[in-house]
Amino acid sequence: MKFRKFGQNSLALAVSLGMGLGVTSCTTDNTIGYFWVTGQQYNQISGFQIDSNFGNLTPVQNSPLGSGGVNPIKLLVANAGKFVYVLNAGCGGTGQSACPSGVAADNTGPNISLFTVGGGGSLNFQAAYTSQGNLPISIQTDSAGAHLFVLDSTVTDPTTCKGYVSSNPATICGDITAFNIDPNTGRLSLITNQTVKNGDGTNLSYFPVGSSPINFVVVPSNSFIYTIEKGSGSAIDPFQAVFVYANTSGQLTLTQNTPIPTNATELTYIYASTKYVYLIDAEGGTSAGQILPYTTGTNGALQSLVGGQVNNTGTVANPGPMIVDHQGKFLYLVNQGPNLTPTSPASSVSAFFIDPTTGRLTTLSGGASGTSITFGSGSQPQCILEDPSNQYLYTANFADSTVTGAVINSTTGTLTTLRRRNSFAAAGNPTWCTASGTLFF
Repeated sequence: MKFRKFGQNSLALAVSLGMGLGVTSCTTDNTIGYFWVTGQQYNQISGFQIDSNFGNLTPVQNSPLGSGGVNPIKLLVANAGKFVYVLNAGCGGTGQSACPSGVAADNTGPNISLFTVGGGGSLNFQAAYTSQGNLPISIQTDSAGAHLFVLDSTVTDPTTCKGYVSSNPATICGDITAFNIDPNTGRLSLITNQTVKNGDGTNLSYFPVGSSPINFVVVPSNSFIYTIEKGSGSAIDPFQAVFVYANTSGQLTLTQNTPIPTNATELTYIYASTKYVYLIDAEGGTSAGQILPYTTGTNGALQSLVGGQVNNTGTVANPGPMIVDHQGKFLYLVNQGPNLTPTSPASSVSAFFIDPTTGRLTTLSGGASGTSITFGSGSQPQCILEDPSNQYLYTANFADSTVTGAVINSTTGTLTTLRRRNSFAAAGNPTWCTASGTLFF
């Protein structure tokens, strides 16, 4: 199969954070990348081609298609756009969402579905894999696309929780399951824990993390993996903390004696750019929340950026996923709202300028009064990404089952509506999105 790569940076681009009437045909050179979004309502993936001239999204052939499991919540692209992995969280079990109508009781377990990318951005199911813990939350790959990691809510054997912090008193903890990715086929093979063993002396098939994990990130510029967690509240497992592993070829090793406390009220999301690590403190979902920016220190220790936390902007609530643009100049954050009633908090995108010297965040402002700017999105956005050509910003929106797009001003960071249309229908209740700049024909 032939392919071409868009731009010098497209090979490394697989950003993670609709079926509209686009104008780009499947054979035109105006296509600059592929965009995929998971839909929870019918366990589907919607696929689109991205038009260079207007940012329109045109459905790929056979879109939408099945996600390879039940309740898809995350997906990502790996290996220069060759493979797509979908995390299906399952349904109906303890701690899981209710199963959709018609889903059989014997088809509720979680899995990771592997798809290869075909001509025009079509997806072809290959195989399914399972993580080693319960109730998976998220998936990540390292920057080389050599390893895939799954964050699970709880381990199957709580007695192994002491393996993540010496003398840990917690009786429950989460885990990270690690896999090797075959560069030719995309198939996964499990990586065993070479440091921690279970009670019978067998190496664990996972890497324990703290209790009640929330989300995690693989830092693109170094070898650390950070997990945010609610914690048990003990001295060595504090509330609202960050757990750190060093990643060496998929083998994870501890770098800190205890998780790093943040003093946040409610951590919801973690994101890492090439220079900084950002946390979201939603503050209980009743306010706009805060962004907590950090630099990475010795052994992955997080050091608060000068100036500390930055307040989110606008009359919003439930801040969630965020990204930094390809220039490292602007940070964009979705506020999940969800716009369900006239008095509900607004769904929107907040934008911040990143000082190139200090890294300090300041809100984009407009008008003589300097009031902060927020930009529109669909209702209850679940993910946000920049397209492979670095022209457009997209959000996938759960409550109205749409993808919305905007043009990025690379100088000011402001967002403006796409010139032809800015909303595209997607499979029901979108949960996550990703894109690739590698084109296949």
